Amino acid sequence: MMAIRLLIAFMEGGVMEEPLVSVLMVNYNHEETIGETIESVLGQTYKNIQFIIVDDGSTDGSCEVIESFQDERMEVYRLESNRHICYATNYGFEKVRGEYLARIDSDDVWYPDKLSRQVEFLKGSEQYKICFSWIDLIDTDGNNINDGNAELLHLFETEFTGQEDCLLTFFLIGNCLSHPSVLMETEVMRAVGGFNPGYMQSHDFDYWIRIAKRYPLYVMKERLLAMRRFDDKSRLQNNSNVSDISSLRFYNECVDIRRHFFDDMSGELFQRTFRSEFQNPDAKSYEELECEKAFLLCKPIQPSQAVQPAGTEKFLEIFANPAIKDVLESKYGFYEKDFYKLMGTHIYYDRYLHDREVSLREQFEVEKAKRLEAEERVKEVLREKKQIIRTYESSTSWRATAPLRWTVRKMKGKKGR
Repeated sequence: MMAIRLLIAFMEGGVMEEPLVSVLMVNYNHEETIGETIESVLGQTYKNIQFIIVDDGSTDGSCEVIESFQDERMEVYRLESNRHICYATNYGFEKVRGEYLARIDSDDVWYPDKLSRQVEFLKGSEQYKICFSWIDLIDTDGNNINDGNAELLHLFETEFTGQEDCLLTFFLIGNCLSHPSVLMETEVMRAVGGFNPGYMQSHDFDYWIRIAKRYPLYVMKERLLAMRRFDDKSRLQNNSNVSDISSLRFYNECVDIRRHFFDDMSGELFQRTFRSEFQNPDAKSYEELECEKAFLLCKPIQPSQAVQPAGTEKFLEIFANPAIKDVLESKYGFYEKDFYKLMGTHIYYDRYLHDREVSLREQFEVEKAKRLEAEERVKEVLREKKQIIRTYESSTSWRATAPLRWTVRKMKGKKGR
């Protein structure tokens, strides 16, 4: 299709103008990395861009770095105070004029052909309006850390076979898409709206779910950018840095996102997506599907974690509806006594306390192993000493001098009187 368009333009004696791509970047206190990020955007082989930069009330030298670039494609907006990622992004959404929209964070780096490869794909696709890509991972100083983060890298190397596969992956596994890799037709953003300001760590995950309920998502199997990862000891921070607080917040937000996962999802899409996970593969009535949702919502976010409260809440709704409750009992054999048993398990799971408990258990096992090792060394020394004593006692010289030792002990005894 792309070739046909170019041929038509050539025959008409003109050159097809590249569609405008709006690139939105939100920044907060990333003066050390934002310069490299800006260079990677302005240095794209795809030139027709609107580069929207929203500074979210930075208190460092970020704005001075931004102002050091002189490019007519840049539009800079400065918020008076820090309002966080969702507010600043939604503010930037209002400035978008392009046919396509891309996002980048102020600490990530696009490779030169990132936009051109993705625009080419979307222009040539009749099925997809949004695409992502595989990525590289880099540390604070820009060093490639793929080898040390194989599990995370593998998560971002997902492959969707369709809309249903995408939603099922989101529900069972979680977010597996790189935010700065996205390119979408702007109409997708207009239809779905902005970020939910209630989410900080997982705002993008909520957004992808909302989009996936309307459109199929595609992931290009090409590494088109480098995404920076910080830990809690790094001198720099971003929204994905690893810390106890961010991990706990992310878990809590994911619990709430799952609670609303089936909202605005048609029964037909729900069946296509989750039938493989149904308790009753033949379920199709409204009442049966409501029961299936309750069972699905009870699934732990991870196998080692607890039953989810969203599931128990759904069962309570069902018990209050006689028609659905009757189906729950007759078709699924699930009664109040089964619910009581469910309520006797861990529901209000605290990830921080769980991780702390695991850490303490590991420390205990390490200390226990050390004590057992020390005790074994003492026992070995005692065994060696006893063997030496037995060797002396069984020797000829020891037996021959026995009368002399007896005489010495007797004499010492007399002196002591």
